[in-house]
Formats: sequence, structure tokens, C-alpha cells
Amino acid sequence: MLLGLTATGVPAQRAHAVNGSTSPCALQGRGTTVDEGQNTDYTQFLDPLGVKNIGIVYVDFPDAAGAGDVADYYNLLSPAADWVWNASYGKTGLSMRPVVNRWLRMPSASNAYGTSSPTYQQHTRYVTDALRTAADAGADLARYDLFYIVSTAHSRVSGSHTWYWTPTQPIVIKGTTIRWAVTFGTDMWHWGHKVAAHETAHVFGAPDLYAFGGDQHRYVGGWDVMGHIAGAAPQYFGWLSWKFGWTRDDQTVCVWQNRTQNTATLNGVEYVGGTKLLVVRTGATTAYVAEARRKAHNDSAACSSGVLIYKVDTSVAGGQGPVRVVPNPNAPAPPAGCGTLDMATWQPGQTFYDPAAGVQFTVRSADTHNSTVNAVKW
Repeated sequence: MLLGLTATGVPAQRAHAVNGSTSPCALQGRGTTVDEGQNTDYTQFLDPLGVKNIGIVYVDFPDAAGAGDVADYYNLLSPAADWVWNASYGKTGLSMRPVVNRWLRMPSASNAYGTSSPTYQQHTRYVTDALRTAADAGADLARYDLFYIVSTAHSRVSGSHTWYWTPTQPIVIKGTTIRWAVTFGTDMWHWGHKVAAHETAHVFGAPDLYAFGGDQHRYVGGWDVMGHIAGAAPQYFGWLSWKFGWTRDDQTVCVWQNRTQNTATLNGVEYVGGTKLLVVRTGATTAYVAEARRKAHNDSAACSSGVLIYKVDTSVAGGQGPVRVVPNPNAPAPPAGCGTLDMATWQPGQTFYDPAAGVQFTVRSADTHNSTVNAVKW
């Protein structure tokens, strides 16, 4: 279960559209919350583009001494840098290095910080204590954009969480304002480096795509690491890549007017270049999206390949289904280890039609890297 993999405490602030999209299909969100809108406020969140300097802080506690060599913890998380580099088409670099290359003792016991589901106040205390301890040990906090705070494997800090700053009550340590941090709990030993890919995307403004109750994977299955961290096809959805600025407007084909259609040859989102998205806007905050998925790179273990069709609603909060994959009723039965939505890709000759929305997608053809898709808005 992905308990604890949530973004806690997102305070309000005026939004601005940083990625600069002018497409009629660039749906807007609140900007100051983790949502699927294009207008992310990158004073509240960390701008994804470019190299991000990440300071790693290793912490232990009076009730849980540091277990093992800190290098083992670094080696578990560091592959996230290559993973995100590939996912971003080389547009985002995670430069990780320890602020102090040893265990730093926290002032309170490990259960004093909320363990699996901390409040914003508990989480703020944890981040403050960790970074003040690091600064007292000689770390120059001003060198870093983001902090990874890594707890010893024997602590009672079980969940991993993202922390965002509050402009009206910032954490300031020795003159440095702290804006973003990820705290890694013992669950990192289950999820591995992809928990860093998940939590870092929260820092960039992405919401959770798994359900907070019931069947956690009923919305997107194993597509996108923001849904199922251990899913078979964890590459971020093309829509999120567009939000982050990894995919440009000229790589997105938009259909927004009634009684219009367009055809696009979509290059798999796992590859660099080409057209990535065919979007049909259906409302102020809603759209259908088609993208090509292939068993390659970050998706090499995908259960199926073809055209993935999903609905986006930027007004829906994380955990409630802001992205919902459309199942393919003609898909083959899922093999062991795969679910129904993992098989939801559409193949040449197949058509999806939503009469209520007046939207139709037809897959015309496909090759190793591309799928040609026609979209109609009635």
C-alpha cells in the first residue's frame, strides 16, 4: 500500500503560469496546489527544468541509532537521478550529495514526528530539527534547492512525504530559507529509488494518482509512478511531462472546437522527440488525452503497448482520480502480475467513443515507436 506517499501542507499563494503554454488545451488548475493544471506556481513549487542541487541528510534518533553505512542509503536512492533524467528527456537533473556524510542525531525520539502520517506541524518540526542539526554540524544549506532527509532503517518513521514551505511562516536556518524537502521513511527499502521519483514530482507540483481509499489502483493501474510506484509502466504520463515543460506545445496536437478532428502520429512517451500528445478538450478543466506507450526504457516491463487513452480533470484533487485511464473492453486478459488497466492500450483498427462528451479516438496504424491516431470532437 502507498500509505504516507502524500504531499502534506500546501499553503495558498497567487499562481502564475510558468511553463508558458499557449495551447487551448492547456487546462488551468489552482496553481498553488498539487494538481494536473498547467499553471503551476513555481514560487510555491520547485521549477522542474534544469539541474536541481539536492542535499542528503542522514538522521538517526535517541531511540534508533544509525543502522549500517550511509552509503547504502545513498546507493538505494541515487538511481532516481538517471530515472528522472530519462523521463524528462534530459531536461531535469538531480544532483544529489550528502550535506554531511554521516549519521546526524535528531533531538527527539523517532516517534515524535508523526511516523507514517504526520501533520504539517509535525512534519515541519521534523524538517526543522534535521536541517538545524545539519547546519550545526557544518553544512552550508544555502547550496541546495531541495533536501532529502533520510531516516535510519530501524526508526519508527515509516512513511515518505513531501514538505513545502509556508511563505508566511518560513523555516529560516542560519540565514537560509528552506523551501522544499522530502523525508524518506522505512518504506524506501520497499519501493527503492522510484519513491524518490514519486516524491520529487510532488515537489514539482504533481498530484497523487492512486486512490486514497478502496482499490488504490482503480484510476490508473500501473501506469505512472505517481500512481503505483511498483507499477509495470512507471513513466510519467505525457500530460504531466507537458505540465513540467519536458514536452512542448509543438509536440501536442489540440482539438478544442466542436465538429473538428485531427490526426497525429504519436511517438512513444518513452522516447525523445516527436509528437507526444493528442488532446481533446471537453470543458474548462477537462480533456481526453491519447498518447503512445511502448515497452522501452523506463517502461521496459510494461504489461502492454499501444495507445493509452485517459481523462484529465484539473479540478479533482490528488487521491480522487485527477487522471483516469480508459479501459479497453477488447484488451486481452491480463497475465500474472498485471491488472485490467495495465492492458488498456488501444490497437490499430480500434475506436473509443464517449457519446456524452462527444469524443472519439481511432487508432489508424502503429509501428515499433509510433501510433497514428485520429481524434474527433462532435
